[in-house]
Parts: sequence; C-alpha cells; structure tokens
Amino acid sequence: MFALAYRITGNRADAEEIVQDAFLRFHGAEPKDAVRSLKAYLATITARLSLNRLRDQHARRETYLGEWLPEPLVTEDEPGIRAEDVSFALLVLLERLSPLERVVFVLRSAFDLTFDEIASAVSRDAAACRKIFSRARLHVMEERPRFTVDRERHRAMLRLFAEAVRDGDTAGLVSLLDQNVVFHSDGGGKALASRKPVTGHDAVAQFLIAVTRTLPEDAIAEVVELNASPALVLKAGGRPRVAILVETDGERIYAIYGISNPDKLGGVAATSHRSAL
Repeated sequence: MFALAYRITGNRADAEEIVQDAFLRFHGAEPKDAVRSLKAYLATITARLSLNRLRDQHARRETYLGEWLPEPLVTEDEPGIRAEDVSFALLVLLERLSPLERVVFVLRSAFDLTFDEIASAVSRDAAACRKIFSRARLHVMEERPRFTVDRERHRAMLRLFAEAVRDGDTAGLVSLLDQNVVFHSDGGGKALASRKPVTGHDAVAQFLIAVTRTLPEDAIAEVVELNASPALVLKAGGRPRVAILVETDGERIYAIYGISNPDKLGGVAATSHRSAL
C-alpha cells in the first residue's frame, strides 16, 4: 500500500498518511466488501486516496517555485523493495502523466490489477481504463531510460562524480557526463537550486562546481541508498543540504537530480551516518 501511494504521489509523507487513512477505512468497512479480493480492495482504497492527493498536489504546483521533483525515499535495510517499484527516474517520468493516467498506469503495470478492478478505483469503465493505460504506457516507454547498470559500477560512477565536483575538476567532471546531460533541481524556493533544468555537460559541470563552492567548510558527502539505488547526500552542520541521484549506463551520466528543499529531506535526515567520501 505504501509502495502504491508513494509511486502515485511521489511523496513519502503523503504516502504514509494515505496508508493510515486507508487502514482506517478498511477497518470500518463491511466484511463482505473486503473479502472478495483483499489485494484489490486495499489497492482501490489506496488508489482513490492517492488520486485525490495527487490532484491537490497538481493544484499547489501551479505556484511552486522551480521544478517539482519527487521526495527521495531511503531504502537501505529494506530488502523487500524492488528498484523498479521506486525508481527515481521513473517517478520523474510519471510526473508528466495526468493524475488519472498515472494511477491507471501504476495499478496495471506495477500491481497487475485487472481493468475491471482499476475501473472501480478511478470511477471509469474498463474500456476507458484500457485506453488510458495504453496511452500512458506509450508515453512512458518512449521516454524511459533504456539502460541498466551494475550496482557497483553505479556506485563507482557516483564516487568519481562526487570527487570531481568536490575537487573543482571541471575537465574530469565533463568527462563523466553525457554531452546532453540534464541537471534537475528542486529547492522549492527554500534552498539554493536552479529554477529551470541545466542542459549540456559544460553548463552542468560549471553549475555544480559553482554551487559546491557555496557550501559550508564542514560539508561532507555520504553515500546512501535512495530509491533502491546508490545516491549522495551532502551534509553540513549535521543536517542534509541536498540529495543527489544520477542516471548512468556505467560509462556516462545522463541525468542528475538534486533535491535541496528541506521539506523533502525529512526521511534522509532520519538516517544514520553512512560511508563518507
């Protein structure tokens, strides 16, 4: 239920609240309503609540400062979480779908609900849900990253990236980045971030090194696991300042996500100290 709510909303706190609300509704339901298919029943409740929350989010994002990125999810010590269920790159891509498309796509692709079950969750008929899913899947398949990388290679690329940024090694950093790399950042108007994506290896390298120079002298980088992949957390004064996730094929980095909005770093702040660079 949490995985479903998080994948739909992209927000850890919202997902936790939705799960609590869903359980309250489940315990208050008539037994006959829940016993037909417990999985479908709980998914339906969770999906309805998530859809409502997502629609509220979209209204608030009209006035959000800069890019809106999902909240990174700490997945260390969570062996049951699959990377494909909480992939940050996929969550970013799902942001481009409408709320209804996103819910239908997640229910079908990640939770394998039938279109009749999905129809009940979103108040549409099964035929309409099938069309919505086909449209959403086509959009996702067109833009989804087409490469996978060994976990240790991903971690090694991340370390090389962090060392180049820390040392102000522009040439070394550029060599790690794809020519068309895109840097996305989310400060929410509460922390330093670019209002728009930065594109191109030269521009991204220069931006990252310039921003790093503004960090306090006691800033350190720690390697953690976010959204089931290696990631970096930059800390200063004992608190996280930014979480960084990258998309890589093991040779080049194609996309970088920097989340500095303190409202989205609550889960990261609660983690214990990890390996520092």
